[in-house]
Amino acid sequence: MLGNQQKIPVNQLQVGMYISDLDRPWCETPFPIQGFYVRSVADVESLESYCKYVYVDVVPASSQEIHSHAVDAGGRQKEGHTSKQNILKLPPLKIRNKVEYPPVSSQKIVTSLKKEVSKAGKLQRNVSLALASIYETIHSGGTPSYKEVNKAADGMVESVIRNPDALVWLARVNTHDNFTYQHAISSSIWALVLGRYLGLEKEVLKQLSTSVLLSQVGKAKLPAEILENQHSLKADEFEQYKKYVDYSVEILESAENIPRSTIAVVQSHRERHNGTGFPHGVTGDRIPLLAKIAGLVDAYQEMIEPRQGITPLPSAMAVSKLYESRNVEFQEELVEHFIKAIGVYPTGTLVELNNQEVGIVLNHNPQRRLWPKVVVVLNEAKKPLKQAKVIDLLAYNEGKEKRCSLNITGSLPAGSFDIDPSSYLISGATSRWSWRHFSS
Repeated sequence: MLGNQQKIPVNQLQVGMYISDLDRPWCETPFPIQGFYVRSVADVESLESYCKYVYVDVVPASSQEIHSHAVDAGGRQKEGHTSKQNILKLPPLKIRNKVEYPPVSSQKIVTSLKKEVSKAGKLQRNVSLALASIYETIHSGGTPSYKEVNKAADGMVESVIRNPDALVWLARVNTHDNFTYQHAISSSIWALVLGRYLGLEKEVLKQLSTSVLLSQVGKAKLPAEILENQHSLKADEFEQYKKYVDYSVEILESAENIPRSTIAVVQSHRERHNGTGFPHGVTGDRIPLLAKIAGLVDAYQEMIEPRQGITPLPSAMAVSKLYESRNVEFQEELVEHFIKAIGVYPTGTLVELNNQEVGIVLNHNPQRRLWPKVVVVLNEAKKPLKQAKVIDLLAYNEGKEKRCSLNITGSLPAGSFDIDPSSYLISGATSRWSWRHFSS
C-alpha cells in the first residue's frame, strides 16, 4: 500500500480524497486503475454501488495538493477546486456479478502503416533518449525529470489510436542499444495495443503507457552482474533482483510529478494471478487491471526479446506460452484479449509460408488471426525477390479449398535468413511494395 491509510464508510467521502483501496477486489469493479481522486458527488454515488467502505490515503501528495471539498448532507459539492491529475472518467455503473471489460474500441485505423511508421519512429527515439537520461541520472545519484517521458507517452497514445501496427512494427524490427529501457519501450507498446483493444480512454492509456515505461527504473540500482544473469540467478541473487520493484517505487515517490496511481501500477506489475509474483505475492483479484496488463506484456516481451545469450521464442510460441499460463500467472480474459489484439503473428514478425516463401507480417486480421497480411521477401528457394509482394491471406484464401490455401507454417526468430526488416523502407503502393535499403 502507498502512504498511510484510513478506513472510512463511502458515505463519508469528501471530494478531493484519494481512494487507495476498496473493500472488494478492484477487478470486480469497473474502475480500470487502482487509486484515484474523488472528483464529484457522482463518484461517491458510483462507489456506493460497489462498496460499503474504502481506504483513503491520508498523506497528501507534495506535488498534487488537492483542495478537499466536503459533500454536504444534501449531496451538493461545496466550492473549491480539484487537481486535474489522477482524475478518472468513470464509466456508467451498474451492479454486476461477473467481471466485464470495457467494450472493444470502435476506433478505426486512420493512417497508413507507411505514414504512421515515420511519425512513430520519431516518438520511439524521443522516449528512448528520455529513458536513457533518466537511467543515467539515477546512476549518478541525481533526481531525474520525467517531463519528456510524459510527453512521449502522449504521442505514443495518439499514434496507437491512429494505427496500432506502426509502433508494433518498430518494436519488432528495431535493434536495441540498452536492454533495460528498450525492453520498457516495447512493453509499453504492447500495453497500448491491448489497452486500445479493450477500449480504454486516452487518459487511462497514457497512464498505462507511462507506468510501463517507468516500471524498470529501479533496475538502475541493481549490480550489472545481477541484470545480465537474471535468468540464472541463485536464490539469494534472485532476492536481490526482486528489490528492483521497491527501488522503482522509491524513485518515483521522490518525484514531484508522478501520480500515485502510476506508482501503484509499477508496484504491482510483477505480481501474478496465482500469487507467485513479487514483491508481496498478491493474488489476481487484488492486482489492479493496469498492473495486470503491465505484467502480461512484460512477460511477453521478455520471451520474444530476452537478454543476449538467451534464445528468443518465436512470437507464436510466446503466445502459446501465455495461453498455457492463463488463470495461472495471468488472468484468462486478459490473455485472450491480448492474443486477439496483437494476433498470433504480430506486425513485424518473420514467417514462413506453406509454399516455402518467407515474409514479414504487416498487420493481422482480427477475424482470422492465422491469416494476416504478409509482405513476401524471399522466394521458395530463400532468395530475395526483386520486388516484394503483399498478400492478404484472409482475402487470398477466401472461398478456396483447404488444400489450395496459403498458410503460415510458423514464425521465425529475428534475423533468420539474414533478413533485417529495419534495413528496408516501404516505398510502394498497397497491392505491391518495392523495398530499398536505407541510405547510411
